[in-house]
Amino acid sequence: MSHDLDESTGKPAMAYVGERPWHGLGEALPPDQDIETWVQAARLDWEIEMIPVSYQMGGRNHVMGDRFVLARSDTQAALSVVSRDYQVVQPKEVLEFYRDLVEERHYKLETAGALDGGRKVWALARTGLVAGVAGNAADELGAYVLLATSCDKSLATTIAFTSVRVVCQNTLGFAVHDVKKESRRNIKVNHSRRFDPDQIKKDLGLMDDSWDKFKRQLTPMAGKEMSDRDAEQFFQALFQSEKEMKEEKISDLKRKEVMQLMSCYRHAPGQDLPTAKNTLWGAVSAVTYYVDHVRPSSGDRLDSAWFGTGATLKEKAWQQALEQTESE
Repeated sequence: MSHDLDESTGKPAMAYVGERPWHGLGEALPPDQDIETWVQAARLDWEIEMIPVSYQMGGRNHVMGDRFVLARSDTQAALSVVSRDYQVVQPKEVLEFYRDLVEERHYKLETAGALDGGRKVWALARTGLVAGVAGNAADELGAYVLLATSCDKSLATTIAFTSVRVVCQNTLGFAVHDVKKESRRNIKVNHSRRFDPDQIKKDLGLMDDSWDKFKRQLTPMAGKEMSDRDAEQFFQALFQSEKEMKEEKISDLKRKEVMQLMSCYRHAPGQDLPTAKNTLWGAVSAVTYYVDHVRPSSGDRLDSAWFGTGATLKEKAWQQALEQTESE
């Protein structure tokens, strides 16, 4: 499976602290490095330049005033073509976003890098908020803030609130609830608008209450027992179409995924803990483990798990679990 890390400079554009990533690539850093060190280690020390599109016709060179090539300053590689009003977020800005969060709020950067030739850039930091599922310290979750952006229109600049299950490094997003009582899994800034880090950081002040609500939602999941048949039906519902549900059928390909999920449900790291063994929380954790560590992906597993089809599958599992607990 392809890791899809940017290797334009000859080395993988990724830096990390702690456990080596599943693909074994990137530069390992000691804890508590400054932002400048992270920029260098993650190979993000280049800029995106906007260059007017030009073409030759009739022996003359013509310039388009409303279309621009986004190109790397280091390799001169073209990354995409955009309109005049496109707002660029520079690779360094992704890490710079965390500077005062690290210095003043004691966040800890854990990974940063670029995918697809530099078209997508991300950084992930631990906030310091932790919780044991249903009060069990052995099944610990940590709260993280993920910032990612793209320059090929595949992703708005996105700030996601993510939990990481320590025992297996599964990731699961949680919703931030603002003063209007709205629930958001993430904050998105389209590239037609300027990215305003200060405004985004104001929204981070909502995290404590949202984290507390997330913890409360986990407790009934850890307390809801499930038989193997219950778990199989839970996983099957993630993949069945409405027609398949009515006919109580499922395709062979989808059945294979259900069986892989059942294996994760029984045998993945942390599934023997009392909070997960034969519980609804165990079923949710099996889905996150499957997406993050097992499920094949046509592109990059990290990209899929955070923003693509993997993230969609996790969200569906979470909503199914919520429906089961809130209906009781």
